Amino acid sequence: MFNIVFSKLITWMLPLLRRQPVYFAWMQTLCAGVVSMYSEFMVQRAADLYDIGHDSRVFSMEAVFNDAFDMVNRTIYITDGFNKNRIYLYTRTEAQPVFLNPSIPLWNRADYADTGVDFIVWVPKAISMTVTDMIQLTALVNKYKLASKRYAIYRV
Repeated sequence: MFNIVFSKLITWMLPLLRRQPVYFAWMQTLCAGVVSMYSEFMVQRAADLYDIGHDSRVFSMEAVFNDAFDMVNRTIYITDGFNKNRIYLYTRTEAQPVFLNPSIPLWNRADYADTGVDFIVWVPKAISMTVTDMIQLTALVNKYKLASKRYAIYRV
């Protein structure tokens, strides 16, 4: 439906007596604006079809990120956010069950399930990312993620 070859269309629309190189060139010149708009329309249509074909599912977002930044190796991936349970530490005088000792791992505040992120985008350091690329990646994540989800981008 959208595949229009304007040179053939011009030839078909010219009367038989007018199908000469001069008239054909003149008609091509008159249609140049329409051909330019048609080309822009087709580029935008392809971009819109790509956007429609991808959504907030993990495999779909990974495909978008890898298409944009790592076409060859496709090493950008998404994992679930941190989901560590909090361990409350007490001193011995408080007589609580967990005492402060070195065998208990301590995490950052963002690593816990109730304050952290919902998913993490992992970008390998083998992919050269400039500041502009990181801004573009952030924009892509914001475009495709669900509104209520929080995320973090880490370089590994």
